[in-house]
Amino acid sequence: MKRIGLIGGTGLFGINSESSELMSSWNLENTTNLVVETPYGEVPITVFNFEKDKNNCKVFFLQRHHNENGKTKLPHKINHLANISAILSCDVEFTVAVCSVGAINEDFVPGMVGLANQYIDFSGMPISFQDCDAEFTSMTTPFDKDLNEYLLKSLRESQPQLSELDDEKFFLTYWFNPGPQFETPAEIKAISKLGGDCVGMTLAPEAKLMAEKGHKFSAILIAGNYAAGLDPSNPIAKLDHHKISSKATSRSDPVLYSLSNLFDHSL
Repeated sequence: MKRIGLIGGTGLFGINSESSELMSSWNLENTTNLVVETPYGEVPITVFNFEKDKNNCKVFFLQRHHNENGKTKLPHKINHLANISAILSCDVEFTVAVCSVGAINEDFVPGMVGLANQYIDFSGMPISFQDCDAEFTSMTTPFDKDLNEYLLKSLRESQPQLSELDDEKFFLTYWFNPGPQFETPAEIKAISKLGGDCVGMTLAPEAKLMAEKGHKFSAILIAGNYAAGLDPSNPIAKLDHHKISSKATSRSDPVLYSLSNLFDHSL
């Protein structure tokens, strides 16, 4: 039985019976809600049980913001140590994160779905499972190359309108901003010059902790909006979280299609 970790947020709130119809020929049999205890706190996880031709796949879904009692935990308040500990305790083979981002690169427009290839974190916010002995983790390849290549194939198939784009245009450098404020146009201009293709508030800590544990990890990036100052129709438009969330969620089809293809794939 395949066991897959899935981390969602603004770009993916979960999987339901309607969305499961998009997931190839896999059928959603049932769901189970768990509360996983970790040394860093409790974490709610939903287990989705899929079946096809007597084969089974369990998807362990973590909503990184937790969204308890109708409230969303702010990005800089997320307990990443607890979240990553919880998802790894479920004995998953690999984990895919889904992130809504602000688009900076001119080839990565709102509505497009791509993949994280690198990240840049100048936040100065350290995070680590190491608290005793000094142990340094290589971040040369923060996202699993084989998993990315397989996801790329599915993302291309599910976005035929982007067929003219080269493969490299789907691989993006994610700039980490811990939030909770959006960036200024001046910051976005600087980020672009420093190599950022998109900007978000959650991915870098997850990638660092996954690397410390040596776990296969990739991130699907949904362009929910133009970053501040880049909207060609209105460069001074204010960014609205609810509109961004709605746009990102509406682009879940390529995400679900790509995930369902992973059910049959061994890495």
